Amino acid sequence: MKTKVFSLLSLLLCLVLLLSLTPAALAEESESIIDEDRLDAWIKEYVAARDLSGGGQVFSVGFCYTATGDFWYYNGDAFMYSASVYKVPVSMLLAEKEAAGELNQNSVLGGKTLHDLEYNALVKSDNPSGHGMLAYLGRDDGGKASELCIQYSSLSREYFHQDFFDYSYYSARFITQVMKTLYDGGEERFPHIIEYLLQAQPNEYMNLKLKGKYQVAQKYGAFEERNGNYNNHITAIIYTPTPIIVTVMTKNVGNFQPRMAEVGEYLANYALELDEKYPEWEARQAAAQAAEQQPEEPALSPELSEANAAETPEEPEVQTAPPSAVPAADPELDRGRLLPVFLLMWAAIAAFGGLTIHHALKVRRPRARVSDRQDKPDVFRDLKLRRSKSTASRGRH
Repeated sequence: MKTKVFSLLSLLLCLVLLLSLTPAALAEESESIIDEDRLDAWIKEYVAARDLSGGGQVFSVGFCYTATGDFWYYNGDAFMYSASVYKVPVSMLLAEKEAAGELNQNSVLGGKTLHDLEYNALVKSDNPSGHGMLAYLGRDDGGKASELCIQYSSLSREYFHQDFFDYSYYSARFITQVMKTLYDGGEERFPHIIEYLLQAQPNEYMNLKLKGKYQVAQKYGAFEERNGNYNNHITAIIYTPTPIIVTVMTKNVGNFQPRMAEVGEYLANYALELDEKYPEWEARQAAAQAAEQQPEEPALSPELSEANAAETPEEPEVQTAPPSAVPAADPELDRGRLLPVFLLMWAAIAAFGGLTIHHALKVRRPRARVSDRQDKPDVFRDLKLRRSKSTASRGRH
């Protein structure tokens, strides 16, 4: 029985491994247009040159190239108190209600219009206006509706620290993704939010270097904690020819505005390089996707091709849709279909390995030696002798 089970598991493992070697399973993730090694080297050199590490300093950066949706982070998972940056996702919550027709700019919320709350919170960073939006949402000033704002990122709830929920601690990864959602949704999904952010800090933060070059929709945050840590952040949509999103979050960093502006300027210039690379990158991605969707068929020899052509009767021409009308395969769906295969594969490997180890380590009971068997009484032999003696006795009577 054990041999049959062992053979069955071996066969199952081979089958699963064969399935895992399909072209779809071997296809790599989509190539990022961002040269992460280059940006990593640049930011490490920059941090060292500006002495932005040590002494309780924290410096983190988030970057998104919106043409492809690719992200890059430096220290992107360092959580810091959000300060007024929270006003962006909270304003987005109310803006969606306006887009759905539940509110409008003249709706009165706690004694102020929606326009006044959003404009003052985003342009002037007015704290009472931010608290007014939280009050309308039924949230307090501690967590600042953080749990409602997770939806604007692709991050799971498990990613976030408890301080995110209780005290509104953000990471550069989170707020950069929120700004990408804002950019993608635009005026249709989040009316007026980008409009107000474009008016914020016209001569500060990113505008120290970029004013007159590009429009900047930005929101800053600044707050000194009771323990003496001071937090200063900026998150922005920079309207380079292909807009980018840049976030810089800092803790205990002095002269922070120029540092933020320098990072924004560098990444804006880098985005121009990406614009030049984009047509070639896009063509490469399209070719890779086409190759994955349409595997090559073995070519026939000229003789076979002619023979097939002679034997195949002519068929009426069928009108087909142009290639552009054929929906492209969804790579995310392909990966979803492959997940059960990979799970099955690893389950089979684990079972196969476990049984192999058990089989190898199993200690069998040693057979008894001949001398041992001779020393022990033979019950069946004694019983047989007693029966024969009894029979003989009855015969004599």
